[in-house]
Amino acid sequence: MGQETPIGRIVRANTITDAWYRGLNIIWNHGKVITDERGSKIKEFMNLMVTIKDPYKDEIPADIAWNKERLDEYAKQLITGENSQDFEYTYGQRLRNWDNQVDQIDYAIRKLKSSQSTRRATAVTWIPYVDTEVDEVPCMILDDFKVRDGKVHLTTLFRSHDFAGAYPANLYGLSRLLKYVADESGYEPGTITTISVSAHVYEHDWDKIEKIVTEI
Repeated sequence: MGQETPIGRIVRANTITDAWYRGLNIIWNHGKVITDERGSKIKEFMNLMVTIKDPYKDEIPADIAWNKERLDEYAKQLITGENSQDFEYTYGQRLRNWDNQVDQIDYAIRKLKSSQSTRRATAVTWIPYVDTEVDEVPCMILDDFKVRDGKVHLTTLFRSHDFAGAYPANLYGLSRLLKYVADESGYEPGTITTISVSAHVYEHDWDKIEKIVTEI
């Protein structure tokens, strides 16, 4: 019999840095090695849920390749929907101009301002008639905002999550998006929760991640 696929873990982290290191530890020590549909070998842990108590403290882990300037540019693209580098699409475009028709972040802000208990302040990035016909599809699928206890909390679903290469940058951008939504709707920013259906580390990062996890 092969190794059973590990499914499901909840992490309650204090900061983005804490969340990243703890998530990497789970994937590295409990994940299963598979080969994905592109032929890349990954170590994967399914359905990893991480809640970050304070996304604005200790935001940038020392072991990532991104510097603050690059992170700020990523966050700007996410919030504004700009695509200055002419990518096929950006998350910001999908959120701010979904299907060239709808600004879902503006919609979420209006919902939050109209009702503290709304469960409708949700934005999606998947466009079915586009994304079922192409190879490059969004990894981040859904962003949901809810006001509870006077703060806006963000929950984000990733169908696929490159934990080694992308998680800290994703969270840095999402923290800025949360603050923007909170400021515009008149609340304080709260927690961020990520649900990574496939939280994984690519083979080309294994040596680096093994070293990081060993030194944690």
